[in-house]
Amino acid sequence: MKILHILTDSNIGGAGIYLLNLLKSYDRDALTMEVVLPADSRLIPSVKALDVPVIEAPHIQDQSFSLKAVHTICHLFKERKPDLVNTHAAFSGRIAAKLLGIPVVHTRHYCISSFSFKQKLLGHISNFFSTMVIATSPEVADGLIKTGTNPFSIVTIFNGVPPVQTLSPEEKAAIRMQYGISDTAFVVSQVARLDPVKGHDHTLDAAKLLADDPDIVILLAGDGPYENHLRRRIDEESIKNVILTGFVEAVERIFNITDLQINASFTETTCLALLEGMSLGLPSVATDGGGNPYVIAHESNGLLVPCGNGEALAQAVLKIKNDSGLYQQFSKGAAKSYHMQFTAEAMAHMIETLYRSVGTVWKEG
Repeated sequence: MKILHILTDSNIGGAGIYLLNLLKSYDRDALTMEVVLPADSRLIPSVKALDVPVIEAPHIQDQSFSLKAVHTICHLFKERKPDLVNTHAAFSGRIAAKLLGIPVVHTRHYCISSFSFKQKLLGHISNFFSTMVIATSPEVADGLIKTGTNPFSIVTIFNGVPPVQTLSPEEKAAIRMQYGISDTAFVVSQVARLDPVKGHDHTLDAAKLLADDPDIVILLAGDGPYENHLRRRIDEESIKNVILTGFVEAVERIFNITDLQINASFTETTCLALLEGMSLGLPSVATDGGGNPYVIAHESNGLLVPCGNGEALAQAVLKIKNDSGLYQQFSKGAAKSYHMQFTAEAMAHMIETLYRSVGTVWKEG
């Protein structure tokens, strides 16, 4: 069975990492996968490194729809002859597949926060062009239903990630030295795109409240449009316990020196960074919005705090740091949650099952 993925992102975001995790874990004896990406996408080398063919397409870069893209993708489908198309945004791809009678699985990677008439209209239109929709968390599924997607066409499949590689003590020491972090520091990390929706301002508010504890260092790993704003705040407010690392391709370097991870987002699906940290047994403090409560079980593998509350974030960090018994309890809970529900293999198996189901029904229909 030949599956063609279409992703319009030029940078590596959550959807791109999701796709890479799937490509690392799918059954190559049963399925063939190819990926359509914009020319010069930062994902291209990573996909090719997995020995998966990449088709570079014009007119799709960072835009879900254009008439030129529909024409281009129709031609591409006729040439590549996929049995099924899996789109990630890429509305042009869904239209092209509909025109050519190819079944479409559409993966929705974000939560819907607005239920306006326009959003509902777009939801009904999108629903018409999708055979089945993968919701990456129950929160995503709920938003899809509220904006017009047929509930019977939605399958909730949580994101899954490969386990993060454990580095040697010497490697960990070298990374700490690179960032100027002492061997005894308690490292808190937030791995996320630097964007207002990720709540970094409230992380900085928490950092200021945690400044009285000299052992705590906070790493903000990632890049994005909010970087200059955050650097300005750190400088103007003399926030000394925060380090901006920039984009880190080898994210295991961050997780291996982390003691506790945080997620301060206002909206989230199934956060890949949380899952990656959990594979190493890292406890988490996360906001209670979006899909976070489906990943972080309060007082089992971490703590949930209200969105937009830097004080609650700081208090939760201190509670876990200062109670070694609680820390160990949450650490074991994080590892258990990961292995039970959030592995890349589990995600890939469920997606493969969906592909076969859709393909079978389509042929019989």
